[in-house]
Amino acid sequence: MKSAGARILACAVLAGAALLTTPAVASAAGGPTTICTADAQLAGAQTYVAALIDPARAYDVPLADDVIRFENGLQTGFSGASMKAELAAHLQYAGITGIDNATWSQYGHLVRTVYDLDYGFAGVDVAGATVDEIFAFDDHCRIKRIDATITVDLA
Repeated sequence: MKSAGARILACAVLAGAALLTTPAVASAAGGPTTICTADAQLAGAQTYVAALIDPARAYDVPLADDVIRFENGLQTGFSGASMKAELAAHLQYAGITGIDNATWSQYGHLVRTVYDLDYGFAGVDVAGATVDEIFAFDDHCRIKRIDATITVDLA
């Protein structure tokens, strides 16, 4: 007999699959509403990670106006406008010299990536970190929430 947890997980997977395969429907205003696809969610999360290295990508990141971000439980992002401005200004991200070994997975409106981040100054590696980020998306494929766990490894 399957455990209650396994039954709940199976129901959640089926519900998620049903949401992803439901066709577009007309909105209350009469216009078409598009479904946020898994591919679009993945592309949005990948654009965010790319913007950590390339500030030119900052305004391409699909952030909801009221997006929030947490790093190791501390809120560090408070709105789409401020997070895009921070990515574009690149002050806290300028020391990132590389992102390697990224793995991606998806479940419903969530995208998770785990990657190694290299940090340094003037060509000298200072530290590395393993970053585990979960992106939650709204129905319009905008990032609504980011939860990051960062484990620093000093060089």
